[in-house]
Amino acid sequence: MANTFFVQVHEFSSLLEIDGAWALSDYSKLLDAMEFGDVSKIEEGELRDMCLMSLQDLEPEEAAFRVLEHVIGDSLREGQLRNMANEMLDEKLWEEYVNPSFHERLFNVGSLLYAAFPGIFPKSDAVRIVLDITSENAAALQRVSSSLDESFLIRLLADGMDGHSVLHRMYDDQLKGQSFPEADQVIWTARTVSFNDDTLKLELISSGYWLDPLEETRSYESKAYSDDKA
Repeated sequence: MANTFFVQVHEFSSLLEIDGAWALSDYSKLLDAMEFGDVSKIEEGELRDMCLMSLQDLEPEEAAFRVLEHVIGDSLREGQLRNMANEMLDEKLWEEYVNPSFHERLFNVGSLLYAAFPGIFPKSDAVRIVLDITSENAAALQRVSSSLDESFLIRLLADGMDGHSVLHRMYDDQLKGQSFPEADQVIWTARTVSFNDDTLKLELISSGYWLDPLEETRSYESKAYSDDKA
């Protein structure tokens, strides 16, 4: 028998950058790639600013290529990266790129480029959503908190959207079936904020491309389930 979950959309907000997406080592490697010089002499607190200034010394398209090369250079050819660098001047590739497995990384690229060139690259705009979830089945809610299974979470989100949402239009079969291998590409980050008084508070981050249909939603019921792992 399916479990029923009661969901309240506690917060819905936009993010320019995901906390922790850029480490100090990333800034150092980018500075090395741009032939900055002796990075070891830069104070840790100044690494990001120096990286942004070094990017600003390049033409925007070349800066985009450098950041793309650092983030996804091991997955695509140089020609593909050059094309993407040009497209990023006008397009939100974290929403529009044909392969969703790149979306989160492309958002991280876009967020750094927007910080360096706010008037040139599109504004980076991920969505952070906080959900309060309850259920009459306490054990089921505990399992959700313990695993944060993306296939369950994406079905939970989809139950709060109408059938015209992008998620339903693209993945209707997976939402209704027993296998949703792309779920981890749709949900970028998920974490338990708290689990008190039989209420599970979750924070989820992804792009507005997927989550915008929940912006005006306040509460709904869901019979979400995880993939059949058998």
